[in-house]
Amino acid sequence: GLLKDPGSDAWVTVLSSLDCKYSFEPQAIPCSITWRRNMPSTLSTPDGPMVKAEEEKEVLVLVEPEDFLKRLFSLTQPDLNQVLPLAGLEGSSTKTYSLAVVGLDAYRRGSGSQKGFTGVSPLSLLLQALVVLQLWGNIEVLFLDTWQEFGQHVSALTKAIAKRPYKRQLESQELPFCAAGAFASGMRVEKDGTGLWQVWKRQIQQFNRVSPATAAAIAEAYPSPSLLLQAYEECSTEDEKRLLLSDIPVKSDVSGKDRRVGPDLSRRIYLFMVSTDPDLVLDLSM
Repeated sequence: GLLKDPGSDAWVTVLSSLDCKYSFEPQAIPCSITWRRNMPSTLSTPDGPMVKAEEEKEVLVLVEPEDFLKRLFSLTQPDLNQVLPLAGLEGSSTKTYSLAVVGLDAYRRGSGSQKGFTGVSPLSLLLQALVVLQLWGNIEVLFLDTWQEFGQHVSALTKAIAKRPYKRQLESQELPFCAAGAFASGMRVEKDGTGLWQVWKRQIQQFNRVSPATAAAIAEAYPSPSLLLQAYEECSTEDEKRLLLSDIPVKSDVSGKDRRVGPDLSRRIYLFMVSTDPDLVLDLSM
């Protein structure tokens, strides 16, 4: 049914450009698209491991403008099955459906006006149908002007489904906020701990008025937060703890003058590390 319209060649061309296999098969819902993922099986054969196809939960259904309008006109109450017949389908409650209507405006301006569909049933009826589909049925409705747009949507949806296992793996990682790419302004942390020092240095640099050189000097003196906390515990007085970092020398590549961390930043870092007050203001100059 997806190939009946002459303009469907445009979306098949987009489909052919994707790095995936596709086939045209009878579906439980006419004019619908489903996705399957090849998964390695635990069983193996002399030729290698077996591969089984698992169905994804997404189903994209294409509805012709005339059929869509007829269903709207027959809608007398918020009944999902009158807009999209899903009742009785096996597994329909576990799948996510989206509805695509291609060329509705063009149909209304052309042959639709000759069949009494001008105005697209009252606007309130259209809104009622969208509410029923989206809120009650959890079905997204897409109004697309051309088959090319339909192909672009199928392409984007296919890529999103393909990346789903990778995204789930990222979410399950212990430190998902440590981005691997420089574009995310994050530092890559390897399994052996390589990169944690850079993360610690960047955390220090997030304090107000702290240069990269100052953050590096503190991180070199105390390469981890736990070592800094241990140093605080070894101090005998509160004043000694506040001034612990103040005399750390800071290398300057510009002026060439010797600088030090200073008492203000030393105090702020100390309070940040030991305070339990979430409303504490660290920077007195603000």
